[in-house]
Amino acid sequence: MFMKKTAWIASLVLFSGILYGCGGSQRLENTQVPNQTLSNEAVSAGNPRLEAADHYLVQKHDCLWTIAGKSSVYGDSFDWPLLFKTNRDQIQDPDLIYPRQDLKVGRGISNEEMNHAKRLAMTTPKFIPHSKPRESLPVDYF
Repeated sequence: MFMKKTAWIASLVLFSGILYGCGGSQRLENTQVPNQTLSNEAVSAGNPRLEAADHYLVQKHDCLWTIAGKSSVYGDSFDWPLLFKTNRDQIQDPDLIYPRQDLKVGRGISNEEMNHAKRLAMTTPKFIPHSKPRESLPVDYF
């Protein structure tokens, strides 16, 4: 009886950990990159939005999908392959990023590159939890 109860609790904890993963929480904390300033145009227009960031500091529970969707990054979650491509030197697997990683945000991206990134994002299979980088990725992002 004790073993069944322990196994049940362990599986419940594991399942809740999976549910709490990328995008599973609604946080109200500020995840913007430090030292950003308001643009003069935004302030004068009465719409205080942060300027587009050149870097993004990864926070706990972030994933490329949520980072790309931020208005200070690309404003569209389907552009996450652009983050992966720009940071290929420090990201081996797009599912595995870590807090305090300083990601570069590519700017000056052509419409063709953005459309290609969206197509790649749409063809990426559903996330399967893993803790080590995969040897081969499910899609050729380059």
